[in-house]
Amino acid sequence: MVKLKRYITGLVLIVCFALVFTAAVSGQTEINSDPRQSLEDISMEEKAVLEELFFLSQEIDEMNRRVEELSKESESIAREISLMETDISKRQEQYDLQLGVLEKVLVSYQKKGMTSYLETLLSSENLTDFIKRLNIIQELSRNTGEMLNSMEEEKNKLISQRETLISNKALLETKKAELENAIIEKQKLKLEQEDYLDSLTEKKEHYRSQLNKLDQAWSEVKALFSNISAEFSRAFGESDLSADDFNLQMEFLTVKGFITEARFNDVIKKDKKLPEMIFDMDPGMIQLEVPEKHLLLSGNIVVENGSILKIEITDGTFYGMKLEKASIDELFRDGHFFIDLSGLIGNITIKSVELKDGYIEFRLNPFF
Repeated sequence: MVKLKRYITGLVLIVCFALVFTAAVSGQTEINSDPRQSLEDISMEEKAVLEELFFLSQEIDEMNRRVEELSKESESIAREISLMETDISKRQEQYDLQLGVLEKVLVSYQKKGMTSYLETLLSSENLTDFIKRLNIIQELSRNTGEMLNSMEEEKNKLISQRETLISNKALLETKKAELENAIIEKQKLKLEQEDYLDSLTEKKEHYRSQLNKLDQAWSEVKALFSNISAEFSRAFGESDLSADDFNLQMEFLTVKGFITEARFNDVIKKDKKLPEMIFDMDPGMIQLEVPEKHLLLSGNIVVENGSILKIEITDGTFYGMKLEKASIDELFRDGHFFIDLSGLIGNITIKSVELKDGYIEFRLNPFF
Protein backbone atom coordinates (compact mmCIF):
# COMPACT_ATOMS: atom_id res chain seq x y z
CA MET A 1 0.00 0.00 0.00
CA VAL A 2 2.81 2.39 0.92
CA LYS A 3 4.59 1.49 -2.31
CA LEU A 4 1.41 2.25 -4.28
CA LYS A 5 1.06 5.67 -2.64
CA ARG A 6 4.70 6.45 -3.42
CA TYR A 7 4.17 5.37 -7.03
CA ILE A 8 1.09 7.61 -7.39
CA THR A 9 2.90 10.56 -5.76
CA GLY A 10 5.84 10.13 -8.13
CA LEU A 11 3.50 9.94 -11.11
CA VAL A 12 1.74 13.15 -10.06
CA LEU A 13 5.09 14.95 -9.71
CA ILE A 14 6.18 13.81 -13.16
CA VAL A 15 2.91 15.05 -14.68
CA CYS A 16 3.32 18.43 -12.90
CA PHE A 17 6.90 18.83 -14.14
CA ALA A 18 5.77 17.96 -17.65
CA LEU A 19 3.01 20.60 -17.53
CA VAL A 20 5.38 23.25 -16.15
CA PHE A 21 7.98 22.44 -18.80
CA THR A 22 5.37 22.60 -21.59
CA ALA A 23 4.12 25.98 -20.35
CA ALA A 24 7.68 27.29 -20.11
CA VAL A 25 8.49 26.16 -23.64
CA SER A 26 5.24 27.66 -24.90
CA GLY A 27 5.99 30.95 -23.16
CA GLN A 28 9.52 30.98 -24.52
CA THR A 29 8.21 30.38 -28.01
CA GLU A 30 5.79 33.27 -27.63
CA ILE A 31 8.54 35.56 -26.36
CA ASN A 32 10.94 34.61 -29.14
CA SER A 33 8.33 34.69 -31.90
CA ASP A 34 9.06 37.08 -34.72
CA PRO A 35 6.88 40.20 -34.30
CA ARG A 36 6.62 40.36 -38.07
CA GLN A 37 4.84 36.99 -38.04
CA SER A 38 2.04 38.43 -35.89
CA LEU A 39 1.71 41.32 -38.33
CA GLU A 40 1.33 38.90 -41.21
CA ASP A 41 -1.42 36.96 -39.46
CA ILE A 42 -3.79 39.85 -38.68
CA SER A 43 -7.36 39.74 -39.95
CA MET A 44 -8.85 42.20 -42.45
CA GLU A 45 -10.65 43.97 -39.61
CA GLU A 46 -7.42 44.33 -37.63
CA LYS A 47 -5.61 45.50 -40.74
CA ALA A 48 -8.17 48.27 -41.35
CA VAL A 49 -7.75 49.54 -37.78
CA LEU A 50 -3.98 49.20 -37.86
CA GLU A 51 -3.78 50.99 -41.22
CA GLU A 52 -5.55 54.02 -39.73
CA LEU A 53 -3.19 54.01 -36.75
CA PHE A 54 -0.17 53.60 -39.04
CA PHE A 55 -1.38 56.48 -41.19
CA LEU A 56 -1.38 58.69 -38.10
CA SER A 57 2.10 57.40 -37.18
CA GLN A 58 3.37 58.42 -40.61
CA GLU A 59 1.81 61.85 -40.19
CA ILE A 60 3.45 62.20 -36.76
CA ASP A 61 6.81 61.14 -38.21
CA GLU A 62 6.47 63.76 -40.93
CA MET A 63 5.65 66.45 -38.36
CA ASN A 64 8.67 65.34 -36.30
CA ARG A 65 10.87 65.80 -39.38
CA ARG A 66 9.28 69.19 -40.04
CA VAL A 67 9.82 70.30 -36.44
CA GLU A 68 13.46 69.19 -36.59
CA GLU A 69 13.98 70.89 -39.95
CA LEU A 70 12.42 74.16 -38.78
CA SER A 71 14.46 74.06 -35.56
CA LYS A 72 17.69 73.72 -37.55
CA GLU A 73 16.66 76.49 -39.95
CA SER A 74 15.80 78.79 -37.05
CA GLU A 75 19.11 78.08 -35.31
CA SER A 76 21.03 78.70 -38.54
CA ILE A 77 19.27 82.02 -39.17
CA ALA A 78 19.80 83.06 -35.52
CA ARG A 79 23.56 82.33 -35.83
CA GLU A 80 23.71 84.28 -39.08
CA ILE A 81 21.93 87.23 -37.46
CA SER A 82 24.36 87.18 -34.53
CA LEU A 83 27.40 87.17 -36.85
CA MET A 84 25.89 89.90 -38.99
CA GLU A 85 25.16 92.12 -35.97
CA THR A 86 28.79 91.73 -34.83
CA ASP A 87 30.08 92.57 -38.31
CA ILE A 88 27.79 95.60 -38.60
CA SER A 89 29.01 96.84 -35.21
CA LYS A 90 32.66 96.57 -36.33
CA ARG A 91 31.93 98.24 -39.65
CA GLN A 92 30.10 101.06 -37.88
CA GLU A 93 33.07 101.65 -35.57
CA GLN A 94 35.46 101.77 -38.54
CA TYR A 95 33.12 104.09 -40.42
CA ASP A 96 32.84 106.45 -37.44
CA LEU A 97 36.65 106.48 -37.12
CA GLN A 98 37.12 107.36 -40.79
CA LEU A 99 34.45 110.00 -40.51
CA GLY A 100 36.31 111.62 -37.62
CA VAL A 101 39.60 111.63 -39.56
CA LEU A 102 37.94 113.11 -42.63
CA GLU A 103 36.27 115.77 -40.53
CA LYS A 104 39.64 116.89 -39.16
CA VAL A 105 41.16 117.03 -42.66
CA LEU A 106 38.27 119.10 -43.99
CA VAL A 107 38.39 121.48 -41.01
CA SER A 108 42.11 121.98 -41.57
CA TYR A 109 41.53 122.55 -45.26
CA GLN A 110 38.73 125.03 -44.51
CA LYS A 111 40.96 127.05 -42.17
CA LYS A 112 43.93 127.23 -44.50
CA GLY A 113 42.19 127.14 -47.88
CA MET A 114 43.91 127.40 -51.29
CA THR A 115 45.93 130.44 -50.20
CA SER A 116 47.88 128.26 -47.81
CA TYR A 117 48.66 125.76 -50.57
CA LEU A 118 49.79 128.58 -52.93
CA GLU A 119 52.01 130.03 -50.23
CA THR A 120 53.52 126.60 -49.73
CA LEU A 121 54.29 126.29 -53.44
CA LEU A 122 55.59 129.88 -53.89
CA SER A 123 57.90 129.59 -50.91
CA SER A 124 59.80 126.81 -52.65
CA GLU A 125 63.56 127.46 -52.78
CA ASN A 126 64.04 125.92 -56.24
CA LEU A 127 62.25 123.93 -58.95
CA THR A 128 63.01 120.60 -57.30
CA ASP A 129 61.50 121.80 -54.02
CA PHE A 130 58.46 123.15 -55.91
CA ILE A 131 57.78 119.80 -57.57
CA LYS A 132 58.08 117.97 -54.23
CA ARG A 133 55.61 120.32 -52.58
CA LEU A 134 53.23 120.06 -55.53
CA ASN A 135 53.32 116.25 -55.31
CA ILE A 136 52.53 116.35 -51.57
CA ILE A 137 49.50 118.61 -52.16
CA GLN A 138 48.24 116.37 -54.99
CA GLU A 139 48.69 113.28 -52.82
CA LEU A 140 46.72 114.89 -49.99
CA SER A 141 43.91 115.83 -52.37
CA ARG A 142 43.87 112.38 -53.92
CA ASN A 143 43.84 110.61 -50.55
CA THR A 144 40.96 112.78 -49.40
CA GLY A 145 38.99 111.84 -52.52
CA GLU A 146 39.76 108.16 -52.06
CA MET A 147 38.71 108.38 -48.43
CA LEU A 148 35.43 109.98 -49.45
CA ASN A 149 34.80 107.24 -52.05
CA SER A 150 35.76 104.52 -49.57
CA MET A 151 33.42 105.92 -46.93
CA GLU A 152 30.56 106.19 -49.42
CA GLU A 153 31.09 102.54 -50.40
CA GLU A 154 31.23 101.47 -46.74
CA LYS A 155 28.05 103.39 -45.99
CA ASN A 156 26.21 101.59 -48.82
CA LYS A 157 27.47 98.23 -47.53
CA LEU A 158 26.20 99.05 -44.05
CA ILE A 159 22.80 100.03 -45.42
CA SER A 160 22.58 96.83 -47.49
CA GLN A 161 23.70 94.66 -44.56
CA ARG A 162 21.17 96.27 -42.21
CA GLU A 163 18.40 95.61 -44.74
CA THR A 164 19.48 91.96 -44.97
CA LEU A 165 19.54 91.79 -41.17
CA ILE A 166 15.99 93.14 -40.95
CA SER A 167 14.89 90.62 -43.60
CA ASN A 168 16.58 87.74 -41.74
CA LYS A 169 14.95 88.73 -38.47
CA ALA A 170 11.54 88.73 -40.16
CA LEU A 171 12.34 85.32 -41.68
CA LEU A 172 13.37 83.99 -38.26
CA GLU A 173 10.06 85.12 -36.77
CA THR A 174 8.23 83.37 -39.62
CA LYS A 175 10.18 80.15 -39.04
CA LYS A 176 9.51 80.32 -35.31
CA ALA A 177 5.79 80.72 -35.98
CA GLU A 178 5.88 77.75 -38.40
CA LEU A 179 7.74 75.73 -35.79
CA GLU A 180 5.14 76.50 -33.12
CA ASN A 181 2.35 75.52 -35.51
CA ALA A 182 4.15 72.29 -36.42
CA ILE A 183 4.55 71.37 -32.75
CA ILE A 184 0.86 72.07 -32.13
CA GLU A 185 -0.08 69.97 -35.18
CA LYS A 186 2.11 67.10 -33.97
CA GLN A 187 0.45 67.21 -30.55
CA LYS A 188 -2.97 67.13 -32.22
CA LEU A 189 -2.01 64.07 -34.28
CA LYS A 190 -0.72 62.27 -31.20
CA LEU A 191 -3.91 63.08 -29.33
CA GLU A 192 -5.98 61.91 -32.31
CA GLN A 193 -4.08 58.62 -32.33
CA GLU A 194 -4.58 58.17 -28.58
CA ASP A 195 -8.29 58.99 -28.89
CA TYR A 196 -8.60 56.41 -31.64
CA LEU A 197 -6.85 53.81 -29.49
CA ASP A 198 -9.13 54.67 -26.56
CA SER A 199 -12.17 54.14 -28.77
CA LEU A 200 -11.10 50.52 -29.28
CA THR A 201 -11.96 49.85 -25.60
CA GLU A 202 -10.87 46.37 -24.51
CA LYS A 203 -8.76 45.86 -27.68
CA LYS A 204 -6.82 49.04 -27.06
CA GLU A 205 -3.66 47.39 -25.67
CA HIS A 206 -3.71 44.74 -28.39
CA TYR A 207 -3.68 47.37 -31.13
CA ARG A 208 -1.14 49.49 -29.29
CA SER A 209 1.15 46.45 -29.22
CA GLN A 210 0.56 45.78 -32.93
CA LEU A 211 1.21 49.42 -33.75
CA ASN A 212 4.48 49.38 -31.80
CA LYS A 213 5.58 46.30 -33.77
CA LEU A 214 4.64 48.00 -37.03
CA ASP A 215 6.49 51.19 -36.10
CA GLN A 216 9.55 49.15 -35.13
CA ALA A 217 9.47 47.25 -38.41
CA TRP A 218 9.11 50.53 -40.33
CA SER A 219 12.14 51.98 -38.51
CA GLU A 220 14.13 48.94 -39.67
CA VAL A 221 13.08 49.63 -43.26
CA LYS A 222 14.16 53.27 -43.01
CA ALA A 223 17.53 52.20 -41.60
CA LEU A 224 17.92 49.69 -44.45
CA PHE A 225 17.24 52.40 -47.05
CA SER A 226 19.50 55.00 -45.42
CA ASN A 227 22.29 54.44 -47.97
CA ILE A 228 20.65 52.10 -50.46
CA SER A 229 20.59 54.52 -53.42
CA ALA A 230 24.39 54.88 -53.39
CA GLU A 231 24.82 51.11 -53.04
CA PHE A 232 22.37 50.51 -55.90
CA SER A 233 24.32 52.81 -58.26
CA ARG A 234 27.60 51.25 -57.15
CA ALA A 235 26.29 47.72 -57.75
CA PHE A 236 25.45 48.48 -61.38
CA GLY A 237 28.69 50.41 -61.91
CA GLU A 238 30.76 47.48 -60.60
CA SER A 239 28.63 44.72 -62.16
CA ASP A 240 29.64 42.32 -64.95
CA LEU A 241 27.18 43.94 -67.36
CA SER A 242 28.46 44.36 -70.91
CA ALA A 243 27.18 46.01 -74.06
CA ASP A 244 25.68 42.66 -75.07
CA ASP A 245 23.30 42.84 -72.09
CA PHE A 246 21.76 45.99 -73.56
CA ASN A 247 20.88 44.31 -76.88
CA LEU A 248 21.80 47.33 -79.01
CA GLN A 249 20.35 47.48 -82.54
CA MET A 250 20.94 50.06 -85.27
CA GLU A 251 17.87 51.74 -86.69
CA PHE A 252 17.46 54.68 -89.03
CA LEU A 253 19.14 57.70 -87.33
CA THR A 254 18.91 56.05 -83.91
CA VAL A 255 20.07 53.12 -81.78
CA LYS A 256 17.54 50.99 -79.89
CA GLY A 257 18.35 48.80 -76.92
CA PHE A 258 16.81 47.05 -73.93
CA ILE A 259 17.77 45.27 -70.73
CA THR A 260 15.63 42.45 -69.41
CA GLU A 261 14.03 42.25 -66.01
CA ALA A 262 15.89 38.98 -65.33
CA ARG A 263 19.33 40.48 -66.08
CA PHE A 264 18.43 43.54 -64.03
CA ASN A 265 17.54 41.41 -61.01
CA ASP A 266 20.60 39.22 -61.55
CA VAL A 267 22.90 42.21 -60.95
CA ILE A 268 21.17 42.95 -57.63
CA LYS A 269 21.14 39.30 -56.55
CA LYS A 270 24.90 38.95 -57.08
CA ASP A 271 25.74 42.03 -55.01
CA LYS A 272 26.28 41.10 -51.36
CA LYS A 273 25.75 44.63 -50.01
CA LEU A 274 22.21 44.98 -51.30
CA PRO A 275 19.22 43.37 -49.56
CA GLU A 276 16.96 41.02 -51.47
CA MET A 277 15.15 43.22 -53.97
CA ILE A 278 13.02 42.03 -56.86
CA PHE A 279 12.10 44.35 -59.72
CA ASP A 280 9.06 43.65 -61.85
CA MET A 281 8.63 45.57 -65.11
CA ASP A 282 5.24 46.18 -66.67
CA PRO A 283 4.12 48.61 -69.38
CA GLY A 284 4.42 52.10 -67.90
CA MET A 285 5.33 50.91 -64.40
CA ILE A 286 8.21 49.37 -62.47
CA GLN A 287 7.66 47.62 -59.14
CA LEU A 288 10.20 46.89 -56.43
CA GLU A 289 9.54 44.26 -53.78
CA VAL A 290 11.63 43.77 -50.65
CA PRO A 291 10.10 40.47 -49.46
CA GLU A 292 11.86 40.28 -46.11
CA LYS A 293 10.48 43.68 -45.12
CA HIS A 294 7.00 43.22 -46.69
CA LEU A 295 7.64 46.36 -48.71
CA LEU A 296 6.22 46.95 -52.19
CA LEU A 297 7.11 50.11 -54.11
CA SER A 298 6.16 51.28 -57.59
CA GLY A 299 7.03 54.11 -59.95
CA ASN A 300 8.51 54.95 -63.32
CA ILE A 301 11.86 55.47 -65.06
CA VAL A 302 13.05 58.82 -66.41
CA VAL A 303 16.24 60.03 -68.13
CA GLU A 304 18.58 62.52 -66.46
CA ASN A 305 21.61 64.29 -67.96
CA GLY A 306 21.39 62.24 -71.14
CA SER A 307 23.01 59.07 -69.82
CA ILE A 308 21.41 58.29 -66.45
CA LEU A 309 18.31 56.20 -65.80
CA LYS A 310 16.48 57.30 -62.67
CA ILE A 311 13.89 55.07 -60.99
CA GLU A 312 11.33 57.41 -59.45
CA ILE A 313 9.28 55.72 -56.73
CA THR A 314 5.87 57.37 -56.28
CA ASP A 315 3.70 54.80 -54.48
CA GLY A 316 4.11 51.97 -52.03
CA THR A 317 2.69 49.69 -49.37
CA PHE A 318 4.10 48.22 -46.17
CA TYR A 319 2.45 45.01 -44.95
CA GLY A 320 -0.23 45.90 -47.49
CA MET A 321 -0.81 49.30 -45.87
CA LYS A 322 -0.52 52.41 -48.02
CA LEU A 323 2.56 54.58 -47.60
CA GLU A 324 2.10 58.33 -47.62
CA LYS A 325 4.21 60.48 -49.97
CA ALA A 326 6.17 61.87 -47.01
CA SER A 327 7.10 58.33 -45.93
CA ILE A 328 8.33 57.44 -49.43
CA ASP A 329 10.32 60.68 -49.54
CA GLU A 330 11.86 59.70 -46.20
CA LEU A 331 12.98 56.35 -47.64
CA PHE A 332 14.70 58.09 -50.55
CA ARG A 333 15.96 61.21 -48.76
CA ASP A 334 19.50 60.28 -49.90
CA GLY A 335 18.36 60.00 -53.51
CA HIS A 336 16.43 57.67 -55.79
CA PHE A 337 17.94 54.75 -57.70
CA PHE A 338 20.30 55.77 -60.52
CA ILE A 339 22.00 53.76 -63.26
CA ASP A 340 24.69 55.59 -65.21
CA LEU A 341 24.84 53.93 -68.63
CA SER A 342 27.79 56.00 -69.88
CA GLY A 343 30.19 53.85 -67.89
CA LEU A 344 28.57 50.66 -69.20
CA ILE A 345 28.06 51.25 -72.93
CA GLY A 346 30.19 54.30 -73.64
CA ASN A 347 29.61 57.98 -74.25
CA ILE A 348 25.95 58.05 -75.20
CA THR A 349 22.87 60.24 -75.09
CA ILE A 350 19.57 58.59 -74.20
CA LYS A 351 16.72 60.05 -76.25
CA SER A 352 13.89 58.15 -74.54
CA VAL A 353 13.15 55.28 -72.18
CA GLU A 354 10.02 53.14 -71.91
CA LEU A 355 8.92 50.32 -69.61
CA LYS A 356 7.67 47.22 -71.37
CA ASP A 357 6.47 43.81 -70.20
CA GLY A 358 9.59 42.31 -68.63
CA TYR A 359 12.20 44.78 -69.89
CA ILE A 360 13.31 48.41 -70.16
CA GLU A 361 13.56 49.78 -73.70
CA PHE A 362 15.55 52.88 -74.57
CA ARG A 363 16.60 54.78 -77.66
CA LEU A 364 19.99 56.41 -78.05
CA ASN A 365 21.58 58.93 -80.34
CA PRO A 366 24.00 57.22 -82.77
CA PHE A 367 27.61 56.95 -81.63
CA PHE A 368 28.80 58.73 -84.78
